[in-house]
Amino acid sequence: MSRRVLSITITCGLAACAAMAAPGDHPDLYNPSFEEPGISSPALPQGWKGFNVTASDYVDTASGGLYARTGTRSIRLRPSAGPSTQFQGFSTDTFVPDGSDLYNPDYTYLGGDVHITGWYLVPDGETLANDAVVGIKLEFRREPPNFSVYTSFEFNVDQMATNGQWHSFEATVTDAMMLAVGDFPPYATSVTILPLRFFAGNYASDPLPTGTIYWDDLYYVQGDLPGGCNAADIAEPYNILDLADITGFIDAFLNQQDAADNSEPFGVWDLSDITGFVDAFLAGCP
Repeated sequence: MSRRVLSITITCGLAACAAMAAPGDHPDLYNPSFEEPGISSPALPQGWKGFNVTASDYVDTASGGLYARTGTRSIRLRPSAGPSTQFQGFSTDTFVPDGSDLYNPDYTYLGGDVHITGWYLVPDGETLANDAVVGIKLEFRREPPNFSVYTSFEFNVDQMATNGQWHSFEATVTDAMMLAVGDFPPYATSVTILPLRFFAGNYASDPLPTGTIYWDDLYYVQGDLPGGCNAADIAEPYNILDLADITGFIDAFLNQQDAADNSEPFGVWDLSDITGFVDAFLAGCP
């Protein structure tokens, strides 16, 4: 059972972009910035398994890789050129070293909204196109040893160029969305995080996928996302006003995102929003 959800791309709102935190600030998702290579397979990040990817898709900027938002590591998904790469992805649905559990984050059924945030990049000059799905899938799984999928939701990124810049991503599964699935116990107790891309066309006759997507700094939480100290504190580290907040505001303003809409009239991005941000930034955090 799968639920398809419209694309959601948000630039650093007050309650978003938690993925900028250090790996130690992600208790619900192991190795969210992909900095730790696998113990048994260094070609993959620890806590993640790959589908139809190569060792070079676990990007290492220290060894010639092109893009990592923080640290030196990220993951990438390249356009498919044939059936062997029709589906590509990285998944948390893999066992911890002692085999006692999976790396999938915990989930409490109807225990609050689930949020997945992160950052993605499409290199300058490239555009994502022709894939049925490019984004993140959340698979809600039942209690082990069952592990069957209770339901799932797919969230597409905007299939567009990012001009070589990192863009933030946020998607939410609410309790209402889970209720709409129906009542099919046993209920889900964990969530698989799956950045993926999938081509549903005909390789012989349809336009082939284009563009490469990189992912970094993911974050999963059930409950509230952290927020900043005021309207200017829109990027982590929170409670510190710095260049990341300025960059986040400019990006949000240019793309008419909620993070930059801080003054009346709401729904209009104008000089009052810029003034409001500058005033809040200069006021500083308490």
